[in-house]
Amino acid sequence: MAVHTAYCVGAKGFTTEIYMANALEQKVRDLWRGVRTGPIGQFFSWWVEELRLAMPEAWQKKLQHATRRLAVSSHGEELALGVDENRQFEPLATLPPSTDPALRRQQLNDFRVEHELEEVPAYLLLDSAAVLAREVTLPKAAEANLAQVLSFEMDRQTPFRASAVYFDWSILERTADGQLKLMLYVVPRTEVDEHLKRAAASGLELSGIDILGGDVTLGLNLMPDAQRHRVVNSKARLNYALGGVALALLVIAMGFSLYLRGHQVQELEDAIAEVRGEAMEVDRIRKQIEGASEAAGFLAMRRMSAPLAVQLLADITRILPDDTYLDRLVIGRGSVQMQGKSGNAQQLIEQVNESELMEAAAFRGSTRLDARSGLEIFEINTQITATGGEDGSGS
Repeated sequence: MAVHTAYCVGAKGFTTEIYMANALEQKVRDLWRGVRTGPIGQFFSWWVEELRLAMPEAWQKKLQHATRRLAVSSHGEELALGVDENRQFEPLATLPPSTDPALRRQQLNDFRVEHELEEVPAYLLLDSAAVLAREVTLPKAAEANLAQVLSFEMDRQTPFRASAVYFDWSILERTADGQLKLMLYVVPRTEVDEHLKRAAASGLELSGIDILGGDVTLGLNLMPDAQRHRVVNSKARLNYALGGVALALLVIAMGFSLYLRGHQVQELEDAIAEVRGEAMEVDRIRKQIEGASEAAGFLAMRRMSAPLAVQLLADITRILPDDTYLDRLVIGRGSVQMQGKSGNAQQLIEQVNESELMEAAAFRGSTRLDARSGLEIFEINTQITATGGEDGSGS
């Protein structure tokens, strides 16, 4: 929607206070337009509409008429009346010429009551043919003070001086190269003042001047701000109240959502900490079990080897003859080494192989005679049998 305002410019120009007020007003309007047309404004409109639909039917009807305006146009001594709602004009009645101000006021009051227009602003509508429209391009920096800039440019852009016209504008485009394109609407004061006098004589307090093109109004207000009649509209107040309620509910909903999110995050962090503690405890227990398993394996190996060694010692003592002595005995994993002296070393191989615990006995190297004792020195390697290993492991 176009951004616009209206001013009547005097010959002496603007004071510093008016300059600052105009700049501030324009910035506020631009900010409001950005909010209204952006995502926040769209959500806000949806929210208000949902609240409206939840209201009683009578309230909904009031809200539907909150944006209506009483539209007045003067044709000679006749007064044409209609409704302007959402920039759509609907003519409704024409009041004939009257020289009785009281009668005219009564006619207008009856019309307002009949069409539920008691609290809506009244606008004077000018035919678009009576208005000069001129496209103007200005530096974008001028947007903060368009009223004063356009008043200075008026005699260059139009055949009129600023003090002799009512004017308003609508912004068309803000270009990428820093230009501001707008449409300037100008009407001579002499063309409007007579209409304003007739409206005042009929008891009409006007809030603005707009332009009618066909059955569509342009949404402007050429009336100087100081001349505008302020209407206190209870329906508009209801809209504002709804907006306030919607905003409050939105803030509450957002705050509650943030609270829930923070609460859920805290719960998640607590759960993670609890699981982390449990995982650490499980890991500690796993390490203890692994350590215990290793110790148990070591003990099992010891238990497996100890009975077998005892059995082998007993078996070796049994099979060796009395003239045989062992200087060295090594019982390893799966094998036995014997080193010693014997009166008949050759018979030892056969005797060892007769054992149920040993097999594959063989000399390691050749035997030799010990000069001091007269016995043969021998070294025998043998394998522990599978039966012997099973017996040992089962002991």
